[in-house]
Parts: sequence; structure tokens; C-alpha cells
Amino acid sequence: MARILQFNFEDKDLVYLDKINGVDIVNLARELHCDTIVLFARDAWGRAYYESKVARKSLRLGSRDLLREVISEAKKYGIRVFVMVGHTTNPELFSRQPDWAQRNFKGEIIHMDINPQLEKSPLLRWPLMCLNSPFLDIVVKEVEEVLEYGVDGVLLDSFRYMPDFEKACYCEYCKVKHRAELDRELPVVEDWSSRAYRESFLWRYSVNIKALKKIWRAIREKSPHAVLVYNSHPAGWKGRASTIVELSRSFIDIVFAEASEADYQPPGFLAEIVKITRALCGEKRVWTTRNAFHMALTTTSTTPIVIKQGVREIFAAGGDPMILVFSSTYAQSQLFKQPVKEVFEEIEKLEEFMEGVKRIRYVGVVYSNRSRDWAGQSDPRHVTDEIRGFYYALTYSGLPVDFVVDTQLDRGDIHEYKVLVLANTASLSERSVKHISEHVNSGKGLVATYLTSMMSEQGDLLEDFQLRDVLGVSFRGLLKYPWSYIVLEREHPVTSEIGDRVVLWGDYDRVFKERRTPPSIAWQVLIEPRESATVLGYIAEPQSEFGYEYENGRSPPIMGNLTRAPAIVVDPEQKVVYFTGQLGRLYWRLGLPQYEQLILNSIKWCGDKPPIKVTTRGIVLVEPYERSGQLVIHLVNLTFDKRIITRGNTDEPLMWHSTAESVWPPRSTIPLEVIVELRGYEVKKAWSPLKQRSYELEKINDATTLSLKLDEYELLVLES
Repeated sequence: MARILQFNFEDKDLVYLDKINGVDIVNLARELHCDTIVLFARDAWGRAYYESKVARKSLRLGSRDLLREVISEAKKYGIRVFVMVGHTTNPELFSRQPDWAQRNFKGEIIHMDINPQLEKSPLLRWPLMCLNSPFLDIVVKEVEEVLEYGVDGVLLDSFRYMPDFEKACYCEYCKVKHRAELDRELPVVEDWSSRAYRESFLWRYSVNIKALKKIWRAIREKSPHAVLVYNSHPAGWKGRASTIVELSRSFIDIVFAEASEADYQPPGFLAEIVKITRALCGEKRVWTTRNAFHMALTTTSTTPIVIKQGVREIFAAGGDPMILVFSSTYAQSQLFKQPVKEVFEEIEKLEEFMEGVKRIRYVGVVYSNRSRDWAGQSDPRHVTDEIRGFYYALTYSGLPVDFVVDTQLDRGDIHEYKVLVLANTASLSERSVKHISEHVNSGKGLVATYLTSMMSEQGDLLEDFQLRDVLGVSFRGLLKYPWSYIVLEREHPVTSEIGDRVVLWGDYDRVFKERRTPPSIAWQVLIEPRESATVLGYIAEPQSEFGYEYENGRSPPIMGNLTRAPAIVVDPEQKVVYFTGQLGRLYWRLGLPQYEQLILNSIKWCGDKPPIKVTTRGIVLVEPYERSGQLVIHLVNLTFDKRIITRGNTDEPLMWHSTAESVWPPRSTIPLEVIVELRGYEVKKAWSPLKQRSYELEKINDATTLSLKLDEYELLVLES
């Protein structure tokens, strides 16, 4: 485990660089109880903070060497130092070597500048350099230079070369290399139906992977004990860097899962990011950030509870927490210090209980990079929404849930899960199909939705489900409705406690300019179930394209014809549930209880009783582990006050009496009464190393339970 301070000098003018020295940064790390420091050796502007032969040292430093200052002081206290190099934005290098920059198919420079439309800036602040150009050799030299200083590792931050058509590089270096390796020209039309286009898309991933491997080898040759850290930024860049992590897992030592979106995301987002990344990298170490500031307001601190609960989320999920402090935050605000110190001091005491632990598994939600790319194509958000809907329904219901990735399915590394969720997992390899079939045949559960297994590993659309024998249904087409309904007609554990017999299936588009509804949100798969299957509900058509009752056509139309097309199918001989629509996506967008109940019912019917369940009136993140003779259970209270995120019901900002742009950080948690239920474990003692107290255990039928009042966070140790 590590407790990490990331300290960035962020501004172009480096206003505070001559006022902050290495001793200041190390003293801050010591004050915050950090054992690791991360800082720039070469920043995104192209400037070095050390004596470099390949980058200009900042004039603000004069004769100083900031990197040497930090390393010299950190060694006195056993603090590790990692440095950031290789940022693919490098305007100083670009000014000397413009032909090394990434260029789109029109020949325009690809960059990371974000400006208002009215601002016409002739200067590019952050042009991206191409990994197929000699720029990569410069990065290797940067790495070799900093290793001479004795750094503990190198972090590639914003190391970007993306495959998406609008951001794909068509420079001469790429054209030559693509032609040499694939024996054809780069495609100049975005055509997802073309195998050649998809192969070129994958080729761009391989450019990243080969570059990472080259840098990793340079590190190993120069300093065998130093490590390579790669910033994957899982929620950014359409999630594409997650594929790079999965395919580079054998030589990335640590993954930095940047999570700068946390203030706009649901409670539990940081744990979600950690668990996705740990699955992708094969359970290697994952660093995840909680910014010291709110949103992008880098010159001021966020609230103490945001920092503390964010760091606890990361720790509970198995990640190494990193606090990001900008030089302006450090110089202009002191409010972040106390909560960081408090929570890192807490974690320092608890780290021993995470040594040698193993996750307690129950549900594995498949996060498929292939399905995101091939089914999501240029807009993969809708595929990811389906996954996140299932994940948050289960997490917010106090159940242990983890992610399973393509590599695990290919290897058959799924035997620990009682239930697998294939949330529109469209693309599956033949190996994955075999292992999923074996999983179900062994008596384990499966919940699947929509176009699961309708694509090959390479993204070819198939004629039928690869899992047709497992799902008990055959594909007969798509029902492309703007809105639809499902009507529940049979009593079954999957359909219990839903409330309404008729369930709306659809939503209106929040932007509401180019379309009324999000792409394919109400579409249903037309299936033919086998004779032994049980149909629990049927699809109903909309009476019209949209409703007129309210909100100028954003409302759903009333229900029209009830078809005999199945909507929910279960196999009574196996623990399999199949939904013809995108249940998780609807829950993610709308959060309505009927969608949540369908998800929970399906999981419980397929997976029987969970090994651990937390019951409370609020939201509690439960992250359970086991090690020799002990269970270790993290409980993080995510029930906040005053956390407000507002938005309008369209993208038109001027039609309301007030703006819909509020993003408030919470001030405190709401204390909760919590009941923890355990099954399948003989537990004799429960205690808290944090509060130095024991808890009373009670045996109720087949469960061992304990009750507690949860304020912010608790770590339970249960012994047999």
C-alpha cells in the first residue's frame, strides 16, 4: 500500500516555483502522513525541473534542481519519489519539431486545448506529439535521465495516442508504419462495419502498447528496481485507455487510475474506478486520486468530508489513495491539510489489515473493452451505462460486487463468482463462450441483457447469440421502437415486488436538439425462446412516436399493442435470466425502483443468498475481504447532506429562471443504523481496530449478524 502526495506546478508562468522548494514538498508529505511523492520532472508545457539535456529547465529555478532537492530530502525520511515524464503534450518540442505532432486526416494538429467557441486563439497551448515519431526516443531519454537521480519509478501522465477517428493520427510517421505493418493505407472513412477499419483501430492500441513496452524495457535496463506507472484515466477518453491497460498488464507495474471526475459522479465512483482497474491489470497495484480541490477550482480546497470519504473509498476498494495538490492550492489554501492528515494517519494504522487479503466474491459484472468498442463504436457511453446501472444497483443495495474483464472470461477465471452479469456484453470470444457455458453448467447464475454474445471477438455482427444454448433463446431481429413497455404476466421471484405490472422502457434525450430519445434506448431484441424456457413478461409497443401530455414531446407515448414477443425469459433448469432490453442503462439514467428491483431480484434468484449483506436506510459501500482466520470488512458511509448537482431537462440554458449548473460538495455524512449479515462463515469475534471496541454477534437462522451505528467509516475484523 502507499499513501501518495501528487504535487503539481500547473500554470504556464510557474508563479510559485521559485517560492516552493524540495524541503517544502517533503515537509508537506510528512505532515500529511504520505510515504510517496509524485511530481513533474518534465511538465505538459515541455519544461524540465531538473538538469536535462533533452528539455529546457525552467528559468524560475535558476541554478536550483527541484528534483534533486526533493529526492535528497525524501531519502532522509524513507519517502519514495516518482516523477512524471513523457507527457504527450510538449509545446516547446513542437515549436522545434512540428512534424512530430499528431495530425488528423485533414492534416490539422491534434491537441488538448479546450476553449470557448468565441475565443479564437491562434496559439496551440497543448499540441499532442506522435508516438510513432522520434518523440518516443525523447521520452526514453527523459526516463533515462531521471533514473540517474535514483527515482523509485516513472509515471507516464496523459500519455495519449487515441484510436477514435476524430482524434486518430495521420501523420507521415503513422502512414509509413501502418503501411509496413498492415500492408495497406490508413482508412480515411469511419466505417465500423469494415473489418479493415476495426483492425486499424486495434493497430492504434498496439502503438501505445509497443511504446509502453519500449519504455518499460529502458527502465529495467537502467534501473531494475524502478517501476513504470501508467495513467489510464478510466472515465476519460471514452474509456479507451482501459484497453491499453488490459493488453499491457504484463509490463505496467502500477496503474494510475486518475479520477478527476469524482465531484460530478455518484457516491462510490472512486471505488468503482479502483475495482475496474484492478480487474483490468490483473490485481496489480492501483493508484487513484482524490483532488484536494473542488471540481476544477484548483486554488481552493474542497470540503473535509469529500477528501476523507474519497480516500476511504479508494482504500476500501483495494487501491492506493493519492491526494492531488496543485501549487496554487498549497500557496492559497490550507483547508485541505487537516482532513488529509486525519484520513492518511487512519489508513497508516489500518494498512496491516489489508496485507495478504483476498476479495470475497459474489457478483461479477462484466466490463468488456471489446463490447465497449465494437458495440459502442464512436459513442460507447451507452454501452458503459448498461454496465454501470447494474453495478450501482447492487452496490447501493449493500451487496459485494466486482468487475470481470475480457481477459478473465477468456481464461475462465470466473469460478469464484456465484453470479455473472453480462450487461449487453455483445462481443465475446469463443473461449469466453466456452467458459461462461461451463460456469452455468456448474450451477452458477447468469444475468444477461440485450445483444449479449451477438458479436465475435473481432466485432463482426453474427446471425444468432453465441450463448443461445445457455440463454435458452434464439435471435430473430431487433424491434426498433422510440419507446416501449414490458408487461409482467407471470408471478416469479424475478418479478416480485415490482409494484406496477406495466413497466416503462425508455427515456427522453437530455440535450433534445438532434433527437427525441437516446440512441436505441427503448429497442428490444426479438427472440424465440426454447420450449423449456419460462416467459415472465412481454413487450408492448408505443401508441405513437412520443407523448403529447407534458413537456413538449419529451413524455413517453401511452402503451399501445401488447405483443407476444418475450421481454424477460428465465430457464427453470438453470439459473439464467435474460432481458431483451437495456435494463441497466435505464436504471443508470433514471434510478427508478422498478428497474432496481428487477436487477436485485434477478441476482438473488440466480445467486441465492449472498455471503455478506448490509442493510441500512442510506448508502453504505461494503468492501469485504478474507485472510487466514479473519474477515476484513470496510463500511464507508456515502449518505451525505447538501450534495447537490443540478441540470435542466434540455440543453437550452436560457429558458429557465435560474441556471442549472450547481455542483455542491457535501458537508457531512448522515449517521446510519447498519446491520451486517454473514453467511457461510463461522465467526466468533468481531472488533474494530479503528475504534478499539468489540461488537456483539447474533445468530439468526443461517446468518450471523451484527448491528452498529456508522458515522463516516468503520473497518470490521471478524475472527473464527
